[in-house]
Amino acid sequence: MRPAVSAFALTGEALACTTPEGAYANCLALSVRYALWLRERGEPAGMVALRGSRVAFPSAAGRWPLCEPGGYSHWVTVSGDWAVDWTWRQFEPSAAWPVVLPVDTVVAAWDEHVAWACDACPELVADPLHQDLAPAGMHAAHRAIARATRGAGPFPDPRHDGTAPLTPLCACAAAQPV
Repeated sequence: MRPAVSAFALTGEALACTTPEGAYANCLALSVRYALWLRERGEPAGMVALRGSRVAFPSAAGRWPLCEPGGYSHWVTVSGDWAVDWTWRQFEPSAAWPVVLPVDTVVAAWDEHVAWACDACPELVADPLHQDLAPAGMHAAHRAIARATRGAGPFPDPRHDGTAPLTPLCACAAAQPV
């Protein structure tokens, strides 16, 4: 059964990510918030981390058009066999919102994928700041940095700089098929 999306779509944090600029760099934060929302309603929810897009996105927001696709990182919420992506518009501005696809379809588009947190994991992030939405204007700041550095960065992010590293939290990932 597909996970519920219509009620979460009315939340302020989801609405903030309807545009490519609003969705930019919010995939981890919104995936965490949606997973927590599903769990509060008794639905299974975990997260998958993706790395290395197999295609470039020349119309994407922020730094993405100026960076190598192999360096892209992205997070989605997983519920059952479905992946829900509230921030895909950062890559494809005209995409549906949210994008809801079978997990297998989503992970096939990336070079790497790992269970970030399975349904049973009590924690979804290592630092509470990781579930904060990106500051307004970060997409423009990152675009300027990417232009100046030919996509090399670094790309400062107050939600991640100086916090616990962005690493998968699932200790039981080996037992969880993705």
